[in-house]
Amino acid sequence: MSNKEFLKEDIIKLLGGASSALGILKEEIEERIKDRVEKVIYRLELINKKDFLIVKDMAEKARIENDKLSKKINSLEKKLLLINKKLKK
Repeated sequence: MSNKEFLKEDIIKLLGGASSALGILKEEIEERIKDRVEKVIYRLELINKKDFLIVKDMAEKARIENDKLSKKINSLEKKLLLINKKLKK
């Protein structure tokens, strides 16, 4: 083999090693970014979408129940007023 071929093989090996090192570096950077984002989310006390949807559903059900109870209270108040008017007569 000539010096050019040795040099060519050395460059290929060097590039292969560099590519491997870059892949490892990329994974390390991604992991560090993920850790940082998770810490920020924790500090901001954010919740995940699943938990949010559960609470949203509970709030909607509570709102509907509140509307029903408000209507019942209004109806009972009207009946009470009518009864009080009849008793005063």
